[in-house]
Amino acid sequence: MSRGRAPAIALLSGAALAFAFPGAGVAPLAWISLAPLLAIVRGRSTSASLRLGFLFGIGFFGVLLIWIKHVGWIPWLLLVLMQSVFTAGFGAAWARLSVRFRGLGAAAGAAALWVAVEYIRANMPVVGFTWGEIAQSQTNLPWMLPIAGITGAWGITFLVVAVNALVVEVARELKEKDRKHALVYMTGCVVLLAAPAAIPAPDSTGAPVSVAIAQGNVPEPFDGTITEKSIAILNSHVSLTAELAGEDVDLVVWPESAVGVDMNRNDFVGESVSGAAATADAEMIVGGNLDTEDGNYQVLAFHIGPDGEVVERYQKTHLVPFGEYVPGRAALDWVPMLDQVPRDAIAGTEPGLFEIEQGPVAPVISFEGDFGSLVRARMGEGGGRLLVVATNTSTWGESWASIQHVAFSRLRAAENGTWVVHAALSGVSAFIAPDGSVTQTADLWTRALLRETVHMSDGPTFYGRVGDWLPILCLLVSLVDLVLASRRRAGTVA
Repeated sequence: MSRGRAPAIALLSGAALAFAFPGAGVAPLAWISLAPLLAIVRGRSTSASLRLGFLFGIGFFGVLLIWIKHVGWIPWLLLVLMQSVFTAGFGAAWARLSVRFRGLGAAAGAAALWVAVEYIRANMPVVGFTWGEIAQSQTNLPWMLPIAGITGAWGITFLVVAVNALVVEVARELKEKDRKHALVYMTGCVVLLAAPAAIPAPDSTGAPVSVAIAQGNVPEPFDGTITEKSIAILNSHVSLTAELAGEDVDLVVWPESAVGVDMNRNDFVGESVSGAAATADAEMIVGGNLDTEDGNYQVLAFHIGPDGEVVERYQKTHLVPFGEYVPGRAALDWVPMLDQVPRDAIAGTEPGLFEIEQGPVAPVISFEGDFGSLVRARMGEGGGRLLVVATNTSTWGESWASIQHVAFSRLRAAENGTWVVHAALSGVSAFIAPDGSVTQTADLWTRALLRETVHMSDGPTFYGRVGDWLPILCLLVSLVDLVLASRRRAGTVA
């Protein structure tokens, strides 16, 4: 392939992959969009493959993360560049490994390497970033999700990348007029895509819980002060919850930022939250903030009893860098855009479980729900039997961000075999069954009250008990492959 065509192919195939994700939602694009990158870096130099992998990342993350523009084009550019470093690394590593593999070996090698890179990306730099994991693109295909209970979402990614590698092998065999092997690899694609359907979908048969989500929405436009806006949001949630008076409801969930004013310092806010719980005569999980003495704040989920008293609270442990706090703020004060993050949230140190009559509920707040490993630790090791995700995606307007955030919760449901109560301030709120299917949703930018009878899970899945065995295995295998490839190349050169 000519030098002129390869960069364009890398850029365009990356952009095509972004359209497989919820929002555009053309999930099958993920089965073929990575194939051009796998093909064009084969046999190329490390430097050329780095550039092609980087361009693939620019196309992919540039389209997928376009919603970041709502806080500025510079943050969007910086995040896209940072994430593209990982696809550049994949391109360079695959160029080295691809000459060692053909056929099914190529499928396994490419899939292991991609999963390994995703695992590294999920854990660094700072706190990692998981947006754009390929498994997220498959959540609208229900038969693909059951494998997550065994492997985590990593298994879905592994299968999809392996299919891409086999597509490359099919093209190569057809070019060489070897129709027999081409047919074998085509069959392999079908088998890999169909295999998860053979795994029984998880279900929950534990204690039933009648749950309501109050999606109070955000008043836009709003001409008042930030405090006045926060009070308007609070009042919206209070009035929605009042509609539950006299109904048989066990748990009411308010999303992140539903209580934006410190209810320990504002009597009206504290009394409003307490009164809402008493009116519904139900347990409540409420997303809110508390100010700290040093001028910073805590991002919290409160467990409120039916009597209106705070039973327990959970402080968010996995904060959003440059969103909820600025790493190394003292050295970055000169950056104008950081004025949008005028103070830092303080991270909690302990995961939380809220005990209600029917069993333990694991609360996670927004960004935390993006991380399968974090949620698994609270559902599997931690003993949670119902997952509540409280989030605020109102910053991102009408973009794909809100519906893609639901996709994360669908993966967490399938990984842990649990119901997920996904409460979003401005939408999309949803109830998600243990098989990852969405049973109810509330549209963006609407006030809505959703009700569903969910069930506590029966216990942890295999993934919930064992954890991230697959990406760790993929990382080890890929490292061994790279070492062997380096030795082979050194021997060839000598």
